[in-house]
Amino acid sequence: MIGVEVAVPRPLPATFTYEAPPSLLRPGETTLPPGTRVRVPFGPGELTGVVLGPADPPQPKPGKTTKPGANKTVTLKPILSRFDDPLPPLPEDLLALARRLSDATVCPLGLVLRAMLPASQPPGRTLQTARITGEGSARLGEPDDQPTRHLPRLSQDDRRILTLLAVSAGSAVSARPVPLVRIRRELDLSPRRSFVRLEREGFLVIAAERLPPEVAGPAPPTTDPSVPPRLTGPQRAAADALRKALAARTFAAFLLDGVTGSGKTEVYFQAIAACLETGRSALLLVPEIALASQHEALLRARFGPQTREAPNPTPNPTTPSPDPASPDRTSPDQTAPPTTPAIAVFHSGLGAAERRAAFWRIRRGEARIVLGARSAVLAPIDNLGLVILDEEHDAAYKQDEAPRYHARQAAWLRASAAGATVILGSATPSLEVAHAADNKNLTRLRLPARIAGRELPEVQIVDMRPLLREHYQDPARRGPLILSPDLEAALEQTVAAGRQALVLLNRRGYGGRLGCMRCGEIVECRRCGVALTLHRRGSLAVCHACGVGMAPPLDCTGCGGNLLRSEGFGTERVEEEVVRLLPEARVERFDRDTTRARGSHAQTLDAFRRGEIQVLVGTQMIAKGHDFPAVTLVGVVAADGGLGAPDFRAAERTFQLLTQVAGRAGRGESPGRVLIQTMKPDHYAVATAARQDYPEFFAVELEMRRRFRYPPFVRLASLTVTARDSPRAETAAARIAENIATPDAPASIEIVGPAPAPGPRPEESSRWQLLVKASPAEHPALRRRLRRLLEVPALARGLTITDDP
Repeated sequence: MIGVEVAVPRPLPATFTYEAPPSLLRPGETTLPPGTRVRVPFGPGELTGVVLGPADPPQPKPGKTTKPGANKTVTLKPILSRFDDPLPPLPEDLLALARRLSDATVCPLGLVLRAMLPASQPPGRTLQTARITGEGSARLGEPDDQPTRHLPRLSQDDRRILTLLAVSAGSAVSARPVPLVRIRRELDLSPRRSFVRLEREGFLVIAAERLPPEVAGPAPPTTDPSVPPRLTGPQRAAADALRKALAARTFAAFLLDGVTGSGKTEVYFQAIAACLETGRSALLLVPEIALASQHEALLRARFGPQTREAPNPTPNPTTPSPDPASPDRTSPDQTAPPTTPAIAVFHSGLGAAERRAAFWRIRRGEARIVLGARSAVLAPIDNLGLVILDEEHDAAYKQDEAPRYHARQAAWLRASAAGATVILGSATPSLEVAHAADNKNLTRLRLPARIAGRELPEVQIVDMRPLLREHYQDPARRGPLILSPDLEAALEQTVAAGRQALVLLNRRGYGGRLGCMRCGEIVECRRCGVALTLHRRGSLAVCHACGVGMAPPLDCTGCGGNLLRSEGFGTERVEEEVVRLLPEARVERFDRDTTRARGSHAQTLDAFRRGEIQVLVGTQMIAKGHDFPAVTLVGVVAADGGLGAPDFRAAERTFQLLTQVAGRAGRGESPGRVLIQTMKPDHYAVATAARQDYPEFFAVELEMRRRFRYPPFVRLASLTVTARDSPRAETAAARIAENIATPDAPASIEIVGPAPAPGPRPEESSRWQLLVKASPAEHPALRRRLRRLLEVPALARGLTITDDP
């Protein structure tokens, strides 16, 4: 009997042993290779598991009686089937990374492996999309408890689906279809979730979009990036240091610390070229899918389109590196093979067929350059030599569902195991990375000035407090003050001069939360308790936590009065104000609601680069790494909106957002100008961002973190317990705290809480939270304690662990 160890995608800390029937083995195999996908019986059903390697049959549990002479081994359940993959989808180095990530994130191994696997079934060459109909919009606007017509009731998921389509569409006539895979992923629906009933009732229309054999690349850049530009002195010094590290073929880590517009991307490309010369592969990560199209165009222009398979002259990264004196070692001065390196784009915005095809191209070693967002760090890249995290500070690199890894963490683990070089690039490095660089845990490479001698933009802080007092004292004025007179004048001047502008508000929707002016009651989502936000598109009140939408209520549920008002405003309202101000200009909005359709990211950004759009209004998506040479004005509305978030990083993220969006201005020949509207002009995050003074912000924020014991001086773990009601959740959280803070616990461990958890709560349940702190030296001991919690079903029930939240 051949026993193999299998990990299954369930929140269980253990792996399982199954029998590998000889009928499943291929010629030359004595057992199933590690990394092979299999179907196994599990409980009353079946699961897709991953083979980890051979295993001895488990022995009977102590105390069990057996008949004399009976076989004392346990009978194993046989594996049901083996996937018809051309080779195991997960190579040995990825299995090793999965084990390390499982340990680092306190997440069962099977859930980590699930995140690494390709689609289970090979889909066809079509992409299914959905579009809401007029009937669907009308039904969504009617309550489910008192429908005005005899219509079928909507489940919560039905309503979430229709809401997503409604706020993405505008009207049924101009609706842009949204891929079903995007709907399932964003709403966290089952892959088997059917849309047939909604289509049968006439609420939406399903269509199939034919995919081309190869995904067309984005529009080429206006300049010719195939010819490397002349490097500045700091760029040359950084490129030389990276080339030397890549030639050494041992693990090295760098922080590329450069102001916005200093040419970090060109340094990345120099490093990629040096990596290819050594015969190894390169991975470039970006925080947003919207950035992938810009980088893809530049990569293809510099390194060529996809052609034939490139050779793979060096061994697998799990193989020890040869001795430096070995004649078989690739020397730094050797040139790259004559073939053009293939480029693969890999992120969750691709359709299932595209993502699967990209996965197998990478797994077969056909792509030597891989570009993607967070999940690409788990791609099966062969012979990895370089990992780059552009905008390493960005919160999008943190996965918010199991496995809750950070791409920076995974990149570090992967590069260190492969003997690769890792580059963390940012104009506003995270405090953890900057502190590590100060402590010499990685090498800092500085780009202190913009290329071509360009100046950083002039930044003006607009104090909104006196303007708002004057605005609301005038009885003739109605509605909120959104654009200050200074920003209005600047927008008019910019468009009149033939230039472009960005307007940032990091809040989508039309209005803010709905509240009663008589009793103060806030209209909340029945599903998760989050205040509803008014959306003009679809005429809905929407919960941004779970996606449920409904017609805005007319009367207050608390006092029955009809004085409901929407407090605040979002990007829809800002767009409306800019259109009113500039009726002749083309104004577009770029946020989560307008970019769900296939290709919508690239289409909008390409139109903006071509000058077809004069003003782009958006959320933080417009602040990240984009290069728009014609943008000379950036306006920031409600710049302090994030400072009140229940997050110890609130000031840091505000500083980063303001600095990054300011850096979009003045990147061409004309100087840039930035106007920051705020109610807190003296807050150190706002004031230092206006001066583009990272060192001062770093010093102030670092002292705050030291005083209150937050990273980088301690390591954190967030534990959230979900139960049917608040007393049960509180009791369970208290029991968990007792199991962590035992008498033999390390001295540095500190528990904050339990307390009610901020944010949304699941329907008809309650959430309580613990925050656990430990010194960096004792963090491994804390993780071992957290892992033991998962081994006790009574403690693990309803428990979510996020290491380094």
